Amino acid sequence: MARPLESQWEAALRAVESTERDYETWTRDNRAHITAQEQQEILSIGEDLPRVWHAETPTHADRKPLRRCVVQEVVVDQQRLRGKGWLQINGQTGARSAQEILRHAVRSREPSEGERGQERLGPLHAPRQTDRPIAEVWHTAGDGTTYGQRFRPQNIWDWRGQWGWPNLTERGLRPDRLRWDDGASTIAGVVQAVGVHQGTVHPWLALGRMQGWQLGPYMGWHIDLTADQISALRQQAEHVRLPRKCQVTRGPQPQAAPEQTATR
Repeated sequence: MARPLESQWEAALRAVESTERDYETWTRDNRAHITAQEQQEILSIGEDLPRVWHAETPTHADRKPLRRCVVQEVVVDQQRLRGKGWLQINGQTGARSAQEILRHAVRSREPSEGERGQERLGPLHAPRQTDRPIAEVWHTAGDGTTYGQRFRPQNIWDWRGQWGWPNLTERGLRPDRLRWDDGASTIAGVVQAVGVHQGTVHPWLALGRMQGWQLGPYMGWHIDLTADQISALRQQAEHVRLPRKCQVTRGPQPQAAPEQTATR
């Protein structure tokens, strides 16, 4: 019983020795010979990883194992900081690096993002800029919506409604809607002061009989009128109405009697 086991044991040892000799032979024949200069280049590459990472020759497939050799995991938290994203990079050696990244995709419905939006939109809203140039300013600054799209005037208009900011078309308009805070009259104010239809005011503005300005298309008119101008416009409107009042309306004319034919 012991002799067969001894024979198997010796056979296994000879197989191990043969495998080790084959491995040594293969290693000796396929060993990469690295010169001192090549060794120095490898060491310099390890010391300057950004140069290797941004080089033109490595592909994305080459960078992935390189990243795994350095980084173990990345932890991201979007709720820790107001208006920013927080991330921590844990390296393979135990080193940790925390960073804060400013969000360029603004979500107005999130309280922290809404406050940041109000802080940035306030200085642009104060000088009476319309929604379109404000959207262009935000797009130029690199901000966008959560869907990666550029800001549109509609987005700015929605924000004004959410925050309760007055619409730019009615900003500075008095409660009676006849005058602005700067004393200028609206179209309705001119209609009431002069006594004409609003369809008359627009031609007068086009003809230059009164001076006015708008912040933009489809926005309210600011018309500057003095007491003398109002009096002159009233007289002009009355002068136009007088000929119409003096016109005599002719009644229906009597019809001629039909000729009677004599019946024989």
